[in-house]
Amino acid sequence: MSARLAFRMARRMATQSPVRSLLVAVLVAIPVLGMAGIATVSASNIATPAEHATLQLGSTEARLRVMNAPDPAFSQDPLNELNNGLDATVVDPTAPQSFSTEPVAPDTYLPADTRVLTINYTSLVAETADGIGSFDAVQGQPWDEAFDGKWSVIGGTTPQTDHEIMVTEATLGRLGAHIGSTVDIRSPQVATFRIVGTLSSARLDNAGEGFYGRPGVFDAVLPSDDLKSTEFYLPDLRLTWSAVQDLNRHGATVLSRAVLLHPPAPGSYTMALNASTGTGWLALYVALLGGFALFEVALLAGAAFTVGARSQQRTLATLASVGGDKRMLFRVMSFGGVILGAVGAVLGTALGVATAWIFMQISANGSAARYPGFHVDPVVLSGIAAVAILAGWIAAAVPARAASRVDIIGALRGSERPPKLSQRRPVVGLVVMAVGAVIAVAGGLITLAAYTPVYQANLLTLSLALIVIGPVSMQIGAVLIAPLILRWGARLLSRVGPGARLGTRDVARNPGRSVPALAAIMSTVFVASFAMSMVGMAQAHERDGYVFDAPLNAVSVTMYTAGAEAPYKRIPRTGSGEVAAAMQAAFPSGTARVLSSAPDPALPFYEYEKNPTVADATFAYPRVNPATVCPSDAMGGMRASTTPNDIRCPTPGYLATNTYGANDHIWVGSPADLAVLLDEPVSEQSLTTLRTGGAVSLYSEYVVDGTVTVDWTHTAGGQEDPVQTRTLVGSVQEPKHPLPYAIFMLGDTADGLGISYAPTAVMTNLDAPPTVSQQDRARAELGTVSDGFYLRVETGPSEYAAAWAWGLLGLTSLIALAAAIIAIGLARSDGHRDSAVLSSLGASPRVRRAFGFWQAVVIAGLGTFIGAVLGLVPSLALALPRDTAGHSMFPFAPPWLQLFLLALALPGFIAVGSWLTAGATRTRFAIG
Repeated sequence: MSARLAFRMARRMATQSPVRSLLVAVLVAIPVLGMAGIATVSASNIATPAEHATLQLGSTEARLRVMNAPDPAFSQDPLNELNNGLDATVVDPTAPQSFSTEPVAPDTYLPADTRVLTINYTSLVAETADGIGSFDAVQGQPWDEAFDGKWSVIGGTTPQTDHEIMVTEATLGRLGAHIGSTVDIRSPQVATFRIVGTLSSARLDNAGEGFYGRPGVFDAVLPSDDLKSTEFYLPDLRLTWSAVQDLNRHGATVLSRAVLLHPPAPGSYTMALNASTGTGWLALYVALLGGFALFEVALLAGAAFTVGARSQQRTLATLASVGGDKRMLFRVMSFGGVILGAVGAVLGTALGVATAWIFMQISANGSAARYPGFHVDPVVLSGIAAVAILAGWIAAAVPARAASRVDIIGALRGSERPPKLSQRRPVVGLVVMAVGAVIAVAGGLITLAAYTPVYQANLLTLSLALIVIGPVSMQIGAVLIAPLILRWGARLLSRVGPGARLGTRDVARNPGRSVPALAAIMSTVFVASFAMSMVGMAQAHERDGYVFDAPLNAVSVTMYTAGAEAPYKRIPRTGSGEVAAAMQAAFPSGTARVLSSAPDPALPFYEYEKNPTVADATFAYPRVNPATVCPSDAMGGMRASTTPNDIRCPTPGYLATNTYGANDHIWVGSPADLAVLLDEPVSEQSLTTLRTGGAVSLYSEYVVDGTVTVDWTHTAGGQEDPVQTRTLVGSVQEPKHPLPYAIFMLGDTADGLGISYAPTAVMTNLDAPPTVSQQDRARAELGTVSDGFYLRVETGPSEYAAAWAWGLLGLTSLIALAAAIIAIGLARSDGHRDSAVLSSLGASPRVRRAFGFWQAVVIAGLGTFIGAVLGLVPSLALALPRDTAGHSMFPFAPPWLQLFLLALALPGFIAVGSWLTAGATRTRFAIG
């Protein structure tokens, strides 16, 4: 009975102050909106079984691939036919079998009169509006109505002869063509086709390009000639799991609509695909962000309920004076948290779903694979709402406990005792922060143990939990210390002027309303800082693992071609001057240069050791300082696992001595050629080294005591003694990025050493990546020289961190502004008596504006600064684990510019807004 009464009173108190209640509900709704939106977008990224079947099969019933010769032990994963192999548990593979040893065409074992559609993928080179371009192509019947949902006819007609094709809308633009135009194909065979219609692919975005023709029209390879590269679609034949297993024995794998929609029970089959480790980063990010966002709900709601409890002291005192005990008072206030938390959860969930829909409409790119559908997960959203309501109750519990001990006489008289400053609270806060830091560091170190020497999911879960708990504990500690920090700030800023003195002292002397506002802003900025630093970490991790083939934005053409006979040596082609002229014509903003190198051994060491007679020539090869590489390389094999704790293992790819034939190690030319390879000016030290007959190394591992050693061997990385060795002066000039070039010397130096070299590449450096039109023009220019030249563009790793950081900054600014407006507004409402006193004493609007400005500076400034700093703790904890080479497994690389704006510019903007609104109206209030 008392609980129902308390709930009814809490509901009435909420309706009596609709504006304040709405603000409290909005504070709860803000983080719920974000979580509901992220959950909805994430769910919409994952196709349902029916959507997956449509994306893969269109409207057909099954897709069949011939993957193996008939074998009774051949099996597959029912949900992913690409995961297949021999299953020894099915049948004894050693028993004599009567199956064929060659793949068998599906028409030999499918039921008679089964309708089959074939699809074969290839690539082609076609003339475009600007030159020559490469395109993906599909051969078969993709325009058939059975493929609706996978491919769809957009306009025109479908091909009726082998000289008619369809393309995507984007392809028409690149070709400079229209329906009815002809297009010339250069490769894989020369032909001319007429475009009769346009087609769209569910997996291509609006800019996707592609050609579509009848079977074999582009490469002259019919499905019967290449069974393993052909997909066979069955529009009408429904295949159950038992039927799929029967087809497996014929060497075929099947993706069946019936099986996708009604899969067999887990554990009833052996070819189950393990969970991809590629989702590790996503799981890490979502788990951490979710934990911090839930904590933000409690902080934001707690800030609001604290202010609300202070404003309702007279009401609570009245209730206590008529017999309400502490338990009743606590229930009234805590039930208010449940009610407003539920309103905020419903409001935030609804707005989050709506925001997710709007975001998907804006970010959709035309590919059905990006958003297979709009998926609202009621279970996840209900969980978010439930946790928000629970967080609202927890947030209200602390002020409810304080409210239950209300001073009845003082509250009824309208007088408030000044808050008692606890000397113990800052000490407790420091201890909590220290413990939180230790927990976060422990979580980072446990992450290392979770990945080495083998992956352990339980340890990873524990590490994530600790990385969440640690920073959350540090925020709690920061809230406990905040009153002391506010007092320090008031002393420091009180000398600025009367407005600063009044504003900062008000903040310091009323922590009951200033600390909750600070905590609300701190928690919002904390989540943003964490998200930015995690995105920066992912970007840095990807950048560190990227292998550059050339300087960034460089365009190059190799002059090598493969020999026609074993051992298939790389042979430099002639015509480098003509290629350079073609490159210069295509990219006039750069300078195309012909680069020369000494050919690397064409055989790996183990081939020479097995048959030394196959390699009678010797090659010049720079010697890597053996003290700097993994011992396994010196052994002539990949045995890094035998020395797991050696800081030199694994050897970086550009230093590995057991590779061959990918890139030459010794490059020869002029200082201008070296500048092209480095994509930067040659240093004075390097120029001096070259002029004195030395070699410039791009890595310190090739230089020992100021010298470079060149060995003449038959192969790279073997155990043979060098036939000849020469030592010359060496210096180091490291490139901006690891590049596959070892040392560089002048032509005279190479001639003196007897090193044979030849033009092997043409390269030009550009300030920005070349456009598609420029690349098409370059291919056309190269085509005038000779066929077979491949244009390579070094684009570097994808750069997404900056865009994400700016997006997060904008989103966080909006959320922080909303939280700051509400939190500071509630604090200002709680301090309306102080404003009335200032007005009664004749304070000018300028003083009252300065009062509001410095209030916001202290509250928003400290909140954003503490939140930004603590938000870096999780990524810093993850960056602590080091590999055997001493490198961080998860690099610490936050976007400092965006964090600077978040921590400094945002509070400045909030303070200016507070200044503009603080003295707008005079307060009329009856004092006393």
